[in-house]
Amino acid sequence: MGSVVISLDAEVGWGFHHDESVSETFLRNTRQNWRRLRELFDAFEIPATWAVTGHLFLGSCTDRHRNHPAGERCCQKSIEDLPATDIWFGAELVDEIATADTDHEIAGHGFTHVHFDHDRMDEAFATREIENCVRAASRRGHDLSSFVFPVNRIRHRDTLAANGFDCYRGTNPLRDSQSTLMRQVTKISSAAVGKPAPPIVDPYVDDHGLVNVPASIYLFNFEAKYRKLFSAFGEDPVVKQVKSGIDRVARTDGVLHMWLHPHNLRTPAHYQRLRSIAGYIDRRRSTDGLRVETMAEVADRVRNESRPGSTFENS
Repeated sequence: MGSVVISLDAEVGWGFHHDESVSETFLRNTRQNWRRLRELFDAFEIPATWAVTGHLFLGSCTDRHRNHPAGERCCQKSIEDLPATDIWFGAELVDEIATADTDHEIAGHGFTHVHFDHDRMDEAFATREIENCVRAASRRGHDLSSFVFPVNRIRHRDTLAANGFDCYRGTNPLRDSQSTLMRQVTKISSAAVGKPAPPIVDPYVDDHGLVNVPASIYLFNFEAKYRKLFSAFGEDPVVKQVKSGIDRVARTDGVLHMWLHPHNLRTPAHYQRLRSIAGYIDRRRSTDGLRVETMAEVADRVRNESRPGSTFENS
């Protein structure tokens, strides 16, 4: 029996530190979406891996963030009428996830969401981003095991391992072969009429001793630009594609790993997408024993199932 994993890139303002056009309403709704998702997961008893940008563990900050791409004092900026505390800090949001009825995993997502392939991201900067994330989480009582690289740019895995992490979210194995948006649209459109489901992945221990838990599908790849195209298929094609993937993984011993950002939920249809997927996961769990796991649980299982003499695969 296979399993499903849901991971979330939980960033609030840090995912947009480079964007001067982000609005107060968008950021305010993003905070509300953390709570809506928590309530949804509680309703279906679905644990998720919440990869939290480390600065959000803080309640305040006096660091000038020298050499940060967003400029010094980036965490003191307000946006319109939204105070800086609601943009760059989120300790109470994390506490609400950690104390939810469902046993979620709190994971790391860098400290200030600088991409790990950014031209300023040398070894020293990467070390600070990882160490500060771990330290901020620890001060709130969270021992981080899993890591999601900002925008999935996977670098500095040696530093990740040296700071006590056990696993990370790897890239979708089909990403390189589907390099253009139109190929991806073709893929999801094909899925909507009964063709290929998202890839079922096999997590493995990499050459740094970390478990790579590859992504299968990003749940919000295609939105407003292609809404008319998708409306021709009736049911939300992403839901249809994910259901096909769930059906497949229920017959295997692999993993279907879905991911999203809380800020992706911008319309009632987006929320309904998640609700439909959660409901289908719950149904297959009840009828077929489908597992629902966090990234850390997958990593523990992969290590326990590893046999002496198995070879590491390079990422």
